[in-house]
Amino acid sequence: MTQEDPVQAPSPATRRARLRVKAKRWWERQSIGVKGLIFSVIGGVAVFAVTNGLVPGVAALIRLLSGSEQHGLIITDEEVVASDRAGWVFEGKAYADLVPAPIQVERQNLESWAQKNGGTAVSQSLWFTLGGRSDKAVDVTKLVPEVSCDPSIKGVHVYDALHLSIIPSNSTILKADGNPPEIEFLDKNGKKIKAPKYQVTDKDKEEVGLSVHAGSHRCAWSVVVEWAVGAEEGHTTRIPEKGHYVVTGSNAATEHWKTDGTLTPDF
Repeated sequence: MTQEDPVQAPSPATRRARLRVKAKRWWERQSIGVKGLIFSVIGGVAVFAVTNGLVPGVAALIRLLSGSEQHGLIITDEEVVASDRAGWVFEGKAYADLVPAPIQVERQNLESWAQKNGGTAVSQSLWFTLGGRSDKAVDVTKLVPEVSCDPSIKGVHVYDALHLSIIPSNSTILKADGNPPEIEFLDKNGKKIKAPKYQVTDKDKEEVGLSVHAGSHRCAWSVVVEWAVGAEEGHTTRIPEKGHYVVTGSNAATEHWKTDGTLTPDF
Protein backbone atom coordinates (compact mmCIF):
# COMPACT_ATOMS: atom_id res chain seq x y z
CA MET A 1 0.00 0.00 0.00
CA THR A 2 1.38 3.39 -0.97
CA GLN A 3 0.83 6.65 0.85
CA GLU A 4 -1.72 7.62 -1.80
CA ASP A 5 -3.85 4.49 -1.27
CA PRO A 6 -6.97 5.21 0.81
CA VAL A 7 -7.40 3.19 3.96
CA GLN A 8 -10.43 0.92 3.58
CA ALA A 9 -12.80 1.05 6.53
CA PRO A 10 -13.81 -2.41 7.78
CA SER A 11 -17.25 -3.61 6.68
CA PRO A 12 -20.11 -3.90 9.22
CA ALA A 13 -19.78 -7.70 9.10
CA THR A 14 -16.04 -7.46 9.86
CA ARG A 15 -16.67 -5.07 12.76
CA ARG A 16 -19.30 -7.41 14.21
CA ALA A 17 -16.95 -10.38 13.89
CA ARG A 18 -14.14 -8.49 15.68
CA LEU A 19 -16.55 -7.46 18.42
CA ARG A 20 -17.65 -11.07 18.94
CA VAL A 21 -14.03 -12.20 19.24
CA LYS A 22 -13.24 -9.46 21.78
CA ALA A 23 -16.37 -10.24 23.79
CA LYS A 24 -15.58 -13.95 23.85
CA ARG A 25 -11.98 -13.34 24.97
CA TRP A 26 -13.16 -10.97 27.70
CA TRP A 27 -15.71 -13.54 28.91
CA GLU A 28 -13.10 -16.31 29.07
CA ARG A 29 -10.87 -14.13 31.26
CA GLN A 30 -13.54 -13.59 33.91
CA SER A 31 -13.69 -15.57 37.15
CA ILE A 32 -16.58 -17.85 38.11
CA GLY A 33 -17.75 -15.25 40.60
CA VAL A 34 -17.90 -12.49 37.99
CA LYS A 35 -19.72 -14.76 35.54
CA GLY A 36 -22.25 -15.66 38.22
CA LEU A 37 -22.86 -12.00 38.96
CA ILE A 38 -23.36 -11.23 35.26
CA PHE A 39 -25.87 -14.04 34.83
CA SER A 40 -27.72 -12.80 37.91
CA VAL A 41 -27.97 -9.37 36.31
CA ILE A 42 -29.10 -10.91 33.02
CA GLY A 43 -31.78 -12.82 34.88
CA GLY A 44 -33.09 -9.59 36.36
CA VAL A 45 -32.98 -7.87 32.98
CA ALA A 46 -34.84 -10.80 31.41
CA VAL A 47 -37.67 -10.49 33.94
CA PHE A 48 -37.85 -6.74 33.22
CA ALA A 49 -37.82 -7.42 29.46
CA VAL A 50 -40.70 -9.88 29.62
CA THR A 51 -42.84 -7.30 31.41
CA ASN A 52 -41.77 -4.41 29.17
CA GLY A 53 -41.59 -5.94 25.67
CA LEU A 54 -37.79 -6.05 25.29
CA VAL A 55 -37.38 -9.80 24.77
CA PRO A 56 -35.68 -9.77 21.30
CA GLY A 57 -32.82 -7.49 22.38
CA VAL A 58 -32.16 -9.44 25.58
CA ALA A 59 -32.22 -12.74 23.67
CA ALA A 60 -29.50 -11.40 21.37
CA LEU A 61 -27.42 -10.34 24.40
CA ILE A 62 -27.71 -13.79 25.97
CA ARG A 63 -26.69 -15.48 22.70
CA LEU A 64 -23.62 -13.23 22.49
CA LEU A 65 -22.49 -13.92 26.06
CA SER A 66 -23.15 -17.65 25.86
CA GLY A 67 -21.09 -18.02 22.70
CA SER A 68 -23.95 -19.29 20.50
CA GLU A 69 -23.29 -16.39 18.10
CA GLN A 70 -20.38 -18.37 16.72
CA HIS A 71 -22.96 -20.60 15.03
CA GLY A 72 -25.92 -19.61 12.88
CA LEU A 73 -26.76 -18.22 9.47
CA ILE A 74 -24.64 -15.86 7.42
CA ILE A 75 -25.79 -14.33 4.12
CA THR A 76 -23.21 -13.29 1.55
CA ASP A 77 -23.00 -12.27 -2.13
CA GLU A 78 -26.15 -10.18 -1.80
CA GLU A 79 -26.91 -8.45 -5.11
CA VAL A 80 -29.97 -6.85 -6.69
CA VAL A 81 -30.13 -6.41 -10.47
CA ALA A 82 -32.89 -4.70 -12.44
CA SER A 83 -34.42 -6.47 -15.44
CA ASP A 84 -33.58 -4.54 -18.62
CA ARG A 85 -36.43 -6.26 -20.46
CA ALA A 86 -38.99 -5.04 -17.91
CA GLY A 87 -37.30 -1.64 -17.83
CA TRP A 88 -37.68 1.40 -15.58
CA VAL A 89 -40.21 4.16 -14.95
CA PHE A 90 -38.78 7.68 -14.64
CA GLU A 91 -41.08 9.67 -12.41
CA GLY A 92 -42.41 12.93 -13.82
CA LYS A 93 -40.19 12.75 -16.92
CA ALA A 94 -40.68 12.48 -20.68
CA TYR A 95 -38.43 10.55 -23.04
CA ALA A 96 -36.68 13.78 -24.09
CA ASP A 97 -35.69 14.45 -20.46
CA LEU A 98 -33.44 11.38 -20.27
CA VAL A 99 -29.74 12.18 -20.67
CA PRO A 100 -28.20 10.74 -22.71
CA ALA A 101 -31.02 9.29 -24.78
CA PRO A 102 -31.36 5.50 -24.18
CA ILE A 103 -30.38 4.73 -27.78
CA GLN A 104 -26.91 6.13 -27.02
CA VAL A 105 -26.34 3.86 -24.00
CA GLU A 106 -24.61 0.49 -24.30
CA ARG A 107 -26.65 -2.40 -22.96
CA GLN A 108 -24.21 -3.26 -20.17
CA ASN A 109 -24.48 0.31 -18.88
CA LEU A 110 -28.27 0.56 -18.84
CA GLU A 111 -28.73 0.00 -15.12
CA SER A 112 -26.25 2.68 -14.05
CA TRP A 113 -27.75 5.03 -16.67
CA ALA A 114 -31.24 4.41 -15.26
CA GLN A 115 -30.07 5.08 -11.71
CA LYS A 116 -28.48 8.40 -12.74
CA ASN A 117 -31.76 9.42 -14.36
CA GLY A 118 -33.78 8.48 -11.26
CA GLY A 119 -35.47 5.40 -12.71
CA THR A 120 -37.39 2.84 -10.65
CA ALA A 121 -37.17 -0.77 -11.81
CA VAL A 122 -40.28 -2.62 -12.94
CA SER A 123 -38.67 -5.94 -12.02
CA GLN A 124 -35.61 -6.93 -9.99
CA SER A 125 -33.66 -10.11 -9.28
CA LEU A 126 -32.19 -10.64 -5.83
CA TRP A 127 -29.28 -13.06 -5.51
CA PHE A 128 -27.78 -14.18 -2.21
CA THR A 129 -25.88 -17.10 -0.71
CA LEU A 130 -26.96 -18.90 2.46
CA GLY A 131 -24.18 -20.32 4.61
CA GLY A 132 -23.31 -21.18 8.19
CA ARG A 133 -20.87 -19.50 10.55
CA SER A 134 -19.47 -22.91 11.55
CA ASP A 135 -19.80 -26.61 10.75
CA LYS A 136 -23.01 -26.74 12.81
CA ALA A 137 -25.97 -27.15 10.44
CA VAL A 138 -28.41 -24.28 9.98
CA ASP A 139 -31.95 -25.05 8.79
CA VAL A 140 -33.55 -22.28 6.73
CA THR A 141 -37.23 -22.74 7.45
CA LYS A 142 -38.93 -19.96 5.48
CA LEU A 143 -38.49 -16.90 3.27
CA VAL A 144 -41.01 -14.23 4.25
CA PRO A 145 -41.57 -11.05 2.19
CA GLU A 146 -42.05 -7.64 3.84
CA VAL A 147 -43.91 -5.34 1.44
CA SER A 148 -45.44 -1.85 1.52
CA CYS A 149 -47.21 -0.58 -1.61
CA ASP A 150 -48.55 2.70 -3.03
CA PRO A 151 -49.90 3.62 -6.50
CA SER A 152 -47.51 3.05 -9.40
CA ILE A 153 -45.13 5.80 -10.43
CA LYS A 154 -46.23 8.11 -13.26
CA GLY A 155 -43.65 8.97 -15.90
CA VAL A 156 -41.95 7.60 -18.98
CA HIS A 157 -41.35 3.84 -19.14
CA VAL A 158 -38.22 2.67 -20.99
CA TYR A 159 -37.38 -0.99 -21.57
CA ASP A 160 -34.85 -2.99 -23.55
CA ALA A 161 -35.94 -4.11 -27.02
CA LEU A 162 -33.80 -7.27 -26.88
CA HIS A 163 -35.71 -10.56 -26.80
CA LEU A 164 -33.97 -13.70 -25.68
CA SER A 165 -35.05 -17.35 -25.78
CA ILE A 166 -35.04 -18.59 -22.21
CA ILE A 167 -34.41 -22.20 -21.29
CA PRO A 168 -37.24 -23.34 -18.97
CA SER A 169 -36.09 -23.83 -15.40
CA ASN A 170 -37.35 -23.73 -11.85
CA SER A 171 -37.91 -20.22 -10.54
CA THR A 172 -38.64 -18.32 -7.37
CA ILE A 173 -40.84 -15.24 -7.71
CA LEU A 174 -42.51 -12.55 -5.62
CA LYS A 175 -45.34 -10.43 -6.97
CA ALA A 176 -44.87 -7.57 -4.55
CA ASP A 177 -48.45 -6.30 -4.88
CA GLY A 178 -50.02 -9.74 -4.76
CA ASN A 179 -52.91 -10.37 -2.38
CA PRO A 180 -51.30 -11.53 -0.22
CA PRO A 181 -47.69 -11.05 -1.36
CA GLU A 182 -45.91 -14.37 -1.03
CA ILE A 183 -42.77 -15.99 -2.37
CA GLU A 184 -43.68 -18.77 -4.79
CA PHE A 185 -41.51 -21.59 -6.05
CA LEU A 186 -42.36 -22.75 -9.59
CA ASP A 187 -41.27 -25.75 -11.64
CA LYS A 188 -40.18 -25.67 -15.29
CA ASN A 189 -43.82 -25.59 -16.39
CA GLY A 190 -44.70 -22.65 -14.16
CA LYS A 191 -46.62 -24.75 -11.64
CA LYS A 192 -46.33 -23.94 -7.95
CA ILE A 193 -44.26 -26.40 -5.92
CA LYS A 194 -43.33 -26.75 -2.26
CA ALA A 195 -40.57 -24.49 -0.96
CA PRO A 196 -37.22 -26.29 -0.87
CA LYS A 197 -35.59 -27.03 2.48
CA TYR A 198 -32.16 -25.45 2.80
CA GLN A 199 -29.63 -26.82 5.30
CA VAL A 200 -26.27 -25.05 5.23
CA THR A 201 -22.91 -24.89 7.01
CA ASP A 202 -19.75 -22.85 6.51
CA LYS A 203 -18.68 -25.29 3.77
CA ASP A 204 -22.05 -26.40 2.38
CA LYS A 205 -23.82 -23.32 0.99
CA GLU A 206 -26.87 -22.58 -1.15
CA GLU A 207 -27.30 -19.82 -3.73
CA VAL A 208 -30.81 -18.42 -3.99
CA GLY A 209 -32.27 -16.25 -6.74
CA LEU A 210 -35.56 -14.37 -6.36
CA SER A 211 -37.41 -12.44 -9.09
CA VAL A 212 -39.58 -9.56 -7.85
CA HIS A 213 -42.07 -7.42 -9.77
CA ALA A 214 -45.20 -5.34 -9.24
CA GLY A 215 -48.28 -5.29 -11.44
CA SER A 216 -50.00 -2.01 -10.58
CA HIS A 217 -48.24 -0.52 -7.55
CA ARG A 218 -44.98 0.97 -6.36
CA CYS A 219 -43.73 -1.45 -3.71
CA ALA A 220 -40.92 -1.23 -1.19
CA TRP A 221 -39.85 -4.79 -0.41
CA SER A 222 -37.42 -6.86 1.61
CA VAL A 223 -37.09 -10.52 2.63
CA VAL A 224 -36.89 -12.03 6.11
CA VAL A 225 -35.06 -15.35 6.28
CA GLU A 226 -36.28 -17.52 9.17
CA TRP A 227 -33.81 -20.13 10.43
CA ALA A 228 -32.92 -22.49 13.26
CA VAL A 229 -29.81 -24.16 14.69
CA GLY A 230 -30.68 -27.47 16.31
CA ALA A 231 -33.35 -26.80 18.93
CA GLU A 232 -32.78 -23.03 18.78
CA GLU A 233 -35.63 -21.76 16.62
CA GLY A 234 -37.05 -18.34 15.91
CA HIS A 235 -33.93 -16.72 14.41
CA THR A 236 -34.35 -14.22 11.57
CA THR A 237 -32.05 -12.38 9.17
CA ARG A 238 -33.34 -9.54 6.98
CA ILE A 239 -32.33 -8.76 3.39
CA PRO A 240 -31.32 -5.99 3.13
CA GLU A 241 -30.22 -5.55 6.73
CA LYS A 242 -31.44 -1.93 6.61
CA GLY A 243 -33.73 -0.15 4.18
CA HIS A 244 -35.53 -1.87 1.31
CA TYR A 245 -35.61 -2.37 -2.47
CA VAL A 246 -38.26 -0.82 -4.74
CA VAL A 247 -40.16 -1.94 -7.85
CA THR A 248 -43.05 -0.23 -9.64
CA GLY A 249 -45.73 -1.29 -12.06
CA SER A 250 -45.57 0.25 -15.53
CA ASN A 251 -49.37 0.60 -15.75
CA ALA A 252 -49.35 4.29 -14.77
CA ALA A 253 -46.61 5.27 -17.22
CA THR A 254 -47.42 8.21 -19.51
CA GLU A 255 -45.40 6.74 -22.42
CA HIS A 256 -43.66 3.46 -23.24
CA TRP A 257 -40.39 3.57 -25.19
CA LYS A 258 -37.92 0.89 -26.25
CA THR A 259 -34.25 1.61 -25.71
CA ASP A 260 -33.82 1.69 -29.53
CA GLY A 261 -35.90 4.88 -29.62
CA THR A 262 -39.22 3.29 -30.68
CA LEU A 263 -42.43 4.61 -29.12
CA THR A 264 -44.87 1.80 -28.32
CA PRO A 265 -48.34 3.30 -27.69
CA ASP A 266 -50.03 -0.12 -27.54
CA PHE A 267 -47.67 -1.53 -24.89
